[in-house]
Amino acid sequence: QDLTMSFSGLGEKVLEHYTFAKANLMRTAATNYLLDSGIQWGAAPPVKGIRDAAVELLHTLVAVHAEVFAGAKPLLGKILGTLVEGLIDTFLSLLEENSSDNLSSIDANGFCQLMLELEYFETILNPYFTVDATESLKSLQGAVLEKAIESISETAENNPGGNHRKPARGSEDAVSDDKQSSVSPDDLLALAQQCTSEMLQMELEKTRLNSACFGETILSDSMPPMARASYSSSKASMDSLSRNYRESQSMGSPVQARPRRR
Repeated sequence: QDLTMSFSGLGEKVLEHYTFAKANLMRTAATNYLLDSGIQWGAAPPVKGIRDAAVELLHTLVAVHAEVFAGAKPLLGKILGTLVEGLIDTFLSLLEENSSDNLSSIDANGFCQLMLELEYFETILNPYFTVDATESLKSLQGAVLEKAIESISETAENNPGGNHRKPARGSEDAVSDDKQSSVSPDDLLALAQQCTSEMLQMELEKTRLNSACFGETILSDSMPPMARASYSSSKASMDSLSRNYRESQSMGSPVQARPRRR
């Protein structure tokens, strides 16, 4: 009995150290994705699809999946669940830590790019999304929306009557100059929903080999029920964000992020 308890304790220590080491790798990958991928979120180019930086971030989790699947398959859900939750919390942390420099501004294109890629991550990694990770994602989306509204409002105030850069989807203009100066949360969310609706399925198909380990397929006609629900509920998610934003503004307080576990 003592030997069994000792081995059990050793196993927990190994799991703890392994998860901690991979969490550090995930933070580095998340930092590269959000801050060092060559995009200026306050002057982002038109949305063309999922960036290479998003796929590279996903590859970090693919590598972990391969290791755990080969050597400790029963722990796959626990380890990936912890890392996915940590990834979303890291995004929140980076957004807060860099709110005065790298992420001091997010324009409409940057907002749409981030929302598309967050939906992409959520759809692919859905089997490993814990309840806490889902709540953190909602907080993250709300924080990104708030930053985008704040940035666009500041731009309009600093350039009254000036030429405002048009947020665009692909090669098309998405919002007129007049609306850009007074864009509302609903305008931004509608634009992001349009990008997601038109691009997400195509991007999932294009990158299916990059994420095949997370399921037999990630195409909508054969997704696992949870992933399919995630894909089909993006509009509901946007509507929820809009309601939360309006409620937070009426209460005079910003969107609050879920306290992160250390």
